[in-house]
Amino acid sequence: MKALHISLIAVMSLGLSAAAFARGSDDIRLQMRHGNYAAAYVAAENLGTADGYALAAEILLSEIMLGEAEKNKKQAKRARKLAEAGLELEPENQNARLQYAIADGFITRETGDVSAWMKKLPQKTHAIVEAYRTDFPQDPRGDALLGAWHLAIVRKAGNKNAEKWFGASISQGRALFQKARMVEPQNIIISVNYAFSLLALDTEDFSDTTEARQILEAVVAAQPEDNLGRVLQTYAGETLKQIEDRDITRDYVGLFLDGKRPSFE
Repeated sequence: MKALHISLIAVMSLGLSAAAFARGSDDIRLQMRHGNYAAAYVAAENLGTADGYALAAEILLSEIMLGEAEKNKKQAKRARKLAEAGLELEPENQNARLQYAIADGFITRETGDVSAWMKKLPQKTHAIVEAYRTDFPQDPRGDALLGAWHLAIVRKAGNKNAEKWFGASISQGRALFQKARMVEPQNIIISVNYAFSLLALDTEDFSDTTEARQILEAVVAAQPEDNLGRVLQTYAGETLKQIEDRDITRDYVGLFLDGKRPSFE
C-alpha cells in the first residue's frame, strides 16, 4: 500500500508539473504576442525544459528580425546555444530544431563573405535546413527557410555565381517559398520574408515586382494576431508606398533581411 501511495503521488506530481508547464508556456506566448520579449525570455529560460529553451531561442531570434538586438551575431549564437540545450534534453524537439536552423542562418548571414566562404558556412546551413525538412516534411517553415537560403545566396553573389558556387538559384528559392505559402498563405513571417527577398535582388537578376506587390498587399489587408505580425505588416505597407523605386526599396528590405530596423531615411 505504501508503494502504491508513493506511485500515486508521483503520477499526480507529474500531472501537476505538466499542467504548470502548459500554463507557463501559454503565459510566455501571450507575452510574446504583446511584444514583452524581455519578460517572456526570462520566463522561458527559467522553465529549464526543452520547450522552454526553444521558446527562449525563438524570442531572441524574433528580436533580431525586428532589428531590436544590440549585436545580431552574438544574439544569434545565444539563440543557437539555447536551442542546443533544448535538443540535449529532447533531441527531436521540433521547435528547438527549427530555432537552431534559423539561428544558424542568421550567424551565416552575419559572417563576412570571405570567412563564410572559407568555413563553408552556406553549405553547412543548407545541410541543417535540409535535415529539418527531411524530419518534418509537413512543416512549410522548412521550405521557407530553404527558399530564403537560395535567395539570400543570390542576393550576395548574383544568380549566375550563386548557381555555379553553391547550387542556389532564384527559381528554386521562389518554388520553395511558393510551396510554403500554398500551405500557410496567411503566415505573415513567411510572406514578408519572401516578398522582401525578391525585392532585395539586383534588378539584373530579377526585376518583376508583381508577385512581391501582391503578397505585400495581402499582408497589409490581414489582421495580425501578435506584435511581430503587426510590425511586419507596417514594414509591408511602407514598402508598398515606395515599391516603384527599386533602389530605395532594395535598401529598405535589405536592412530588414540583415536584422536591422528598416527605414527610408
